[in-house]
This record gives sequence, structure tokens and C-alpha cells, in this order.
Amino acid sequence: MVCRSTNRGAATAKTNGGIKMKAWLYYRLSRDEDAEMNSLQNQRQILVDYAEQHGYEISGESFDDNVSGMTFERKGLHQIELAVEDGKVDVLLVKDLSRLGRHRTRTALFIDYLRENNVKVYSVTEGIDSSNENDDMIIGFKQLVNDFYAKDIGKKVRTGIRQKQKTGMTVNLPMGYYKDRNTGEVLVDETAAAIVREIFEKFFAGYGLSTIAKDFNRRGIKSPEYFSHRKVGAQRTQMCKKFLWVQTTVKRIIQNEAYTGTLVNHKTVTSKIYKTVDVIPPEEQYRHENFMPAIIDKETFEQAQILLESRLKNHARAKFGSVIHRYCGMIKCAECGASLIAKKRTVAGHSWVEYTCNSNHRYGNEYCTAHTIREPQLDEIIHTELAMLRQEILDSSQKYDEIVKDWNKKKPKYDKMIKEYSQKIVTLNGQIEELIMERIGDREHAKVYNSMIEKREAEIAELTKKIEECRKFDELSKKRRDELMSTAELLDEVLLEPYISDANMRLLVRKINVHENEDGSLDVSLEFNGDFKDTSTGCFEIND
Repeated sequence: MVCRSTNRGAATAKTNGGIKMKAWLYYRLSRDEDAEMNSLQNQRQILVDYAEQHGYEISGESFDDNVSGMTFERKGLHQIELAVEDGKVDVLLVKDLSRLGRHRTRTALFIDYLRENNVKVYSVTEGIDSSNENDDMIIGFKQLVNDFYAKDIGKKVRTGIRQKQKTGMTVNLPMGYYKDRNTGEVLVDETAAAIVREIFEKFFAGYGLSTIAKDFNRRGIKSPEYFSHRKVGAQRTQMCKKFLWVQTTVKRIIQNEAYTGTLVNHKTVTSKIYKTVDVIPPEEQYRHENFMPAIIDKETFEQAQILLESRLKNHARAKFGSVIHRYCGMIKCAECGASLIAKKRTVAGHSWVEYTCNSNHRYGNEYCTAHTIREPQLDEIIHTELAMLRQEILDSSQKYDEIVKDWNKKKPKYDKMIKEYSQKIVTLNGQIEELIMERIGDREHAKVYNSMIEKREAEIAELTKKIEECRKFDELSKKRRDELMSTAELLDEVLLEPYISDANMRLLVRKINVHENEDGSLDVSLEFNGDFKDTSTGCFEIND
């Protein structure tokens, strides 16, 4: 048996060709570790004492505070890389290998990078030297242990957070809310809530996301970052310190369901190790209805989502300071496919908005005609078409009422049919069993038997389908009637308003096509969302 003897801490000749070896000190403290036992000051003192006792020249040092060992985007490691490139390091001293990193693969890659640049890593308390081939196995084992420890801690932390999220834990409250330090109750910050309400008001008034953000910046209104009371670190730019608004900030506020009083946790899972963000399906998220006071009512929030989705889908835009016109992005030229752009006209003190084919506007009449139509004319057409659609839906619901009544009259007949079909299925199953037994004794004609069996199985499938149709016919008819009545009630609410809101209009109408006839009249066709109706067409004359 061969015994390997080492005296790891006793080496004293730390020279390279008679010149003292240059040592770089690195120490790190993670957020989940004992701050007193593993403090940065303690780590540094251990490394300094070791370097002085063994004749190293300390060429520099770097550290990372409150940073996980699973990530390698660290300021301290970057300083090491710069020093290595400048030839300032012969050996990197660490208290133990876990200080360098806990990610098994990335720690190994970093050690290989140092080896390629003739820099060794020495773990002072463990006596492990990366330049010693005999220590390679120990380094690999240590990395496995460190990696497992970090992932195990991460798993326990995530489990704890998930449990708190299920019970309604709030990590970061959105702008407009704060938590009472004494009671833990979530309350409304009225100053910030007024800004949130103004965002929704401006959005419904037709202003775009960028316009709202720029207007708030012009007026000096602070962004959500200001109200979150975060400390502004020295590394942040002067621009960030001004708490400026951007388009995405406004968009996030409009999309945040928390303003309706509903807290939604566990929406995404982020891996800092692998730099991934996984979106959790809605059914797996943790929802807490009426968790906090509502700043925006649910109906307003839902309409805002419809309006936002429609504007983004149709690429609705407006120049700074102007509103996004009502039909922007929705109205198309039937001839060339271009969008109709909005123009504001004023004649003799009377102003209106009209829409003109963009191709005609850019290239002239030789390419496409103007297709000019005024906004009030579109409003009138849509109101008329929605009223007609409502009547057709009511007529359809009455048709389904008649179907249900007819079903109730014929129900005994259908019950008898279901019974007959079921009995026939039993008979066919019996025939199949007999054929299978005969096939066993007559293998020469197996194909004939297989054909007969397949024919009966097809008959059974067809009869089973008929039974299901008979049973579901009544249910489906009632369901369709209820859906139609629900749609009719929605149209009633919309049509009762003196002016159809942009959100309701975009909820119902997907696209407007305008075709110009030779006599100058326009054919306007509407494409509705959902299964209200495929298309609806109105025709009218446009006079200069």
C-alpha cells in the first residue's frame, strides 16, 4: 500500500526565478451565510496572514459582498480577469473553493481559464492547489459538494417563498400601495394612486404610451421607482436618479391586475444561474381576490386590456402630444390594402376628423383614390350595424328556443332511438365475440373474419356517435341560446350609451374595409370579433 503524505501549509519558497510570486486576494460573502463567521474582514485577514507567512507579494485584492456563488457576473471576478490580462497575478488566494464559486461547471471553467494564463488557485483553509495534479480529484469533489449545497439552499428558499405566495405574501407592492409597518395591512398611497388613475384616464382619452410618459416627464411627475423608496446607489446614472418615465413603465401599470385589488403571485420563475425566465400558466398562478383596496375597477381594467391589445395589434400611433384617433389602425383600403390615415379638418370654424387612404396621400390619385370618410359617418354606420346585429342575434336565439321546444316534444322519440341504438350495440358486440372464437378455429379464413369484425366495430362507433348527439343536442341548443342572449345583453349595454366608447368599439369590431365605387360612393364592411357575425356591409354616398 502506498501512502501519500502532504504538508499543505508548510511550503515557504514562494518565488518564481528568484522573484516573489504575486498573489491576488479574493473573498466573497453570500446573502445566506453566517455574516460573523464568514465576514469579509475575517476572510481578508486569513488571506493576508497566509500571504505574509509564505512570502507572497500581494499585488491586489477584490471582493464581492452579498452575491451568490452560483453567478459569475461579479465585479470582484472581473477585476481578477483584468489583473490576469495585465500579468499582475501568479496565484489567486481564496479562503476555500466555495468563495470562488458554487456552480460546478462555471467554477471549473474559471479555474481552467486561470491555468491557461499560468495562474494557480490556492485554497488556504483546505490546502488545495489547482497546479497540483493530485488535487484535481479533490477539486472536482469539492465543486460537486458546493454545487449541491447552493442548489439545496435555493430549493429550500423557493419552497418557502412559494408557500408564502400561496397565503398572499407581497414582495414588491406596485406604485399606489404601501404596507403599514404596524399592522402589515396594504393601504392606498393616494398621491401615487392619483397618478395611476390619470394614466388610465389619459389612455382612454386616446393618448399613447409614449405620449403619457413624456407628458409626465415634462411635468416632473415621479416614476414608480421613486415611490418604491429604493436607495439610489452610486453606480446608477444621473438620468435614473431623476425617476423618469418610459413607455414600458406606463404599459406595465395598465397591465397590472393588482390595481383592481387582486394580488397575483407566482407569475414567472427566474433562474439567475441559467439566465432564464419561465412564464407560469394562469391556472398555476396564485390569485388572491380582494386582497387590497382597488384603485381601478375591474370593468375599466378589462376595457383597458382590450384597447391596449387592439392598439398594439393594429400598430396605432400618433405624434407626440396628439391623441390616437378612434379608428386608427383598424380601417383599411379595400383596393390597395393600405391603412386609412386620420386628418383633422377645419372649415368656417367647424372641425372634424376624416380618414384618407395612405397610398393616395403619399403617391396621388394615379396609385389609389382617396376613399375619404368622416369619423361621424363611421360612428353612425357602426351604431346601425350593431343594432341590426343585435336583432339578428335575438332572432337566432328565438330559433334556438323553438329547437329546444321541439326537442322537448320529440324527447320520447329520441329516448326510444337511444334505447334501440344501445341494444344494437350489445348485439354487435356479441357477434364480434362469436366471430373471434370462430376465427381461432379457422385460421385459414382469418382475413374474412377480420373484415367482418371491423365492419361491426365501425357500426358500433357510428351508433355511439348518434347516441352522444341525441343526448347532447338539447344541452348544446340551450348553451348556444344562452351565449346569444349574453351577447345581446352586451350589445344592449353598448347601444344604450350615447357614444360607443373606443374600448367597446374595439371589443366588437376587428376591422373596417372601405371600397370606393366608380360613382364616388363608398361600401363599408365591418369584420366583427368572435363569432358575432362574419361580415356586415353598409353602403352610402359621400358628398363633397
